[in-house]
Amino acid sequence: MISTLALLRAVACVVPFAQARSMECRSNQPDIPLRISPLGASVTWGTGSTDGNGYRGPLRASLVSAGYTVNMVGFTSNGRSKQYLELPHAPAVRSLRVKDNENDGYPGLWVREIHEKSDRVSRELEPNLFLINAGTNNCVGGESPDRIDAAMDDLMDDIFEDNSTVIILSGLLVNAKPDVDECRRRVNEKYSAKVASSVSAGFKAVYAEMSAITVGDLVDGTHPNDGGYKKMADGWFRAIQEASNKGWIDRAVSVPGIPDDGNEGL
Repeated sequence: MISTLALLRAVACVVPFAQARSMECRSNQPDIPLRISPLGASVTWGTGSTDGNGYRGPLRASLVSAGYTVNMVGFTSNGRSKQYLELPHAPAVRSLRVKDNENDGYPGLWVREIHEKSDRVSRELEPNLFLINAGTNNCVGGESPDRIDAAMDDLMDDIFEDNSTVIILSGLLVNAKPDVDECRRRVNEKYSAKVASSVSAGFKAVYAEMSAITVGDLVDGTHPNDGGYKKMADGWFRAIQEASNKGWIDRAVSVPGIPDDGNEGL
């Protein structure tokens, strides 16, 4: 359950206090830079995409086109440009590496393990926006939807307690294995309800619908191809726009060495 401390942080921007549940914070426009933490497992890492960028590349491009300044932050990096991949031996040409490809995507990890990774992200990087896609590995491993949901509750609780931030929780992607897909379907019902209850409690959370992705968009029954990742990016983009339109995105806390623009200095 969401702690009292986290709840107090969530409603601190609201005046008067009695209006906390409406989350009527000041309006945010694209001039507030987005410091984004892409958090999850192999889909966040970009497994299955030809350039390693997964959804992160097309999402960043869409956000920049919409007028946002973007810095994707994390303790790992993955992704190369199309021009880089076309070189015969893919040499270390700095100018052809994809800029701003940091993330915290850890292939194979379950929600509780991703939770452990998120603690450092919250403390040291101070994102104002978390994009979380996690739980498929739990389904593959046979964990029950109830336990997956409880693990996600703990993860979100700690993020809200550490940061005045927005969490965008995505639905899990369709899976070619019937048992995994049934788990995925049940988890998504719980995730959607979790976001709704978080908002009712005064927190800034959005559910990113990913139902546009079909089995035909997968390369191996689990991970998207480039077209699937583009659909995923579209889902994230709509959710970010929803949070922005509601005025939920606050300017990120200044952290030495983290610029507003992830392309700065590259």
